Amino acid sequence: MNEVEKMDEVVQALSDVIKLNTVNGNEKIVADYLADLLAKHGIDSKAVAYEPDRVSLVAEIGDGNGPVVGFDGHEDIVALGDAAKWDADALSAKIADGKMFGRGTTDMKSGLMAGVFAMIHLKENNVPLHGTLRLMATVGEEYGQFGARQLAEAGYAKELDTLIVGEPSGVVKQAVAIPQIQQMLQINQDSANKLMAANQTTEQHFIELAHKGSLTYTVSAQGVAAHSSMPEIGKNAIDSLLTFYQKQQAYFATITDKKNPVLGATVPVVTLIQGGEQINTVPASASISVKIRTIPEVPNTKLAADIQQLIDELNANGEQLSLDIHSNLYPVHTADDAPVVKAAKEIGETDLQQVLPLIGVPGGTDASSFVAVNPDIDVVVFGPGNITAHQVNEYVDLDMYHRFITIYEKMITRLLA
Repeated sequence: MNEVEKMDEVVQALSDVIKLNTVNGNEKIVADYLADLLAKHGIDSKAVAYEPDRVSLVAEIGDGNGPVVGFDGHEDIVALGDAAKWDADALSAKIADGKMFGRGTTDMKSGLMAGVFAMIHLKENNVPLHGTLRLMATVGEEYGQFGARQLAEAGYAKELDTLIVGEPSGVVKQAVAIPQIQQMLQINQDSANKLMAANQTTEQHFIELAHKGSLTYTVSAQGVAAHSSMPEIGKNAIDSLLTFYQKQQAYFATITDKKNPVLGATVPVVTLIQGGEQINTVPASASISVKIRTIPEVPNTKLAADIQQLIDELNANGEQLSLDIHSNLYPVHTADDAPVVKAAKEIGETDLQQVLPLIGVPGGTDASSFVAVNPDIDVVVFGPGNITAHQVNEYVDLDMYHRFITIYEKMITRLLA
C-alpha cells in the first residue's frame, strides 16, 4: 500500500465513523467497525460491553517485554444541536477546503482514529515495540466516563505506565489573540504573539499535562409538611438545607486558597437548588446540587469525606440530610519532565512546526478514571482538533489529522524503544 492509498484509507475511515451516529448511546456500531478495521490489518481486539449497545474496545500490539503505553479515545459524541444551523448534515462528514465537517470530527473521532491508524502503521511496518501498546476506545466519556471506569476497574489501567489521550488540544491560530482564549490557556498577549509568529500552520496546539477532576453531588434535606398557617407542626426542609449551605460555604472558604501550580485552585459551584411544592405549605423536602472542579492538593476523597462530616454533624443536631455522589472524577497532573511529555513536545514541535506550551485545563478526560485506579500513570492530552468543540459546523483539519497519526507513531516508538 503506497502513501496515497494510506491517506485515502485514513480519511475514509474517519468519514465512516462520523456517519455512525453515537449520540444516543449506541457505540457498539463504532466498536464493531474498529474491530473489523483492525482485523483487516492483522490486529486482534476485545469487546467490553457496558450495555448491549454500549461496547468499548481494547487492542494490543508489542512484544510484552517492557512498559505499557495506553492510547485512549472515546466513541461517543455530544448531541447534534440545532441541525438547521449546520451548513451541511451534521453527520455527513463533508470535506471542503481541507476540512472534514461533522459532529464528533474534533471531539474526538479524529483523535481516536489517529490512534487506531498509528497502531495499524506500527504493526504493518514491523516496528519493534519492547513493551505493549494498548488501544482503548471507550463508551460514555461525554456523560460520565462509563467505559473508562469499567475498563479501569477490569484491570486495564493497572499495568499502564503512560497514557496518551487523543482529545483535541488546539485552537485556530488566530484565536490565540482572543483574551478569553488566553485566559483559558493561561498565557498573556506577548506569549500569544510569539506563538503565532513561530507557527507555520493554521492551528496552535498545546500539550495538556494536567486537568482538573470533578466531584458532583446532591445533598437532600427531609422535613415534615404542614400548612403555612401552622408551620410549628411541620419541619421546613428548606431551612435545613440553608443551614447546610452556610456550613458548606464556610468550608469552601478554607480550601480555595490551596492551589496547584498548573491548575490553580479548587472551584466549587452550586448548580441547582430545589424545594417545596407550593406557596401555601411547609416543604417536606429540598435539595442542593454542587459540582466541584478539583485539584490533586485537595483530593476528591477528602472533599467527599469533609462534606459527609458536615452532614453528620448537622444530623446529630436534629437535621435529616443525606449525600448522593453522582460522579467522582480524579484530577490529573504529570510532571513536565516525564518521558511522555518530553516526547510529545519534542516530536510535536517538529511535526506541527510550532512551539507547544505545556498547560493545564479545567475540563476532564477519561484519564480521570484510569488514574483513580493507578495514580502513577503519566498522562498527556494531545490530539487533532479544536478544544472549543461542540459547536455548529464542528470540523477537523485533515492535515492536522494526518500529522497526529505520524506524531503518535513516533511517540509510541520512542516510549517503547
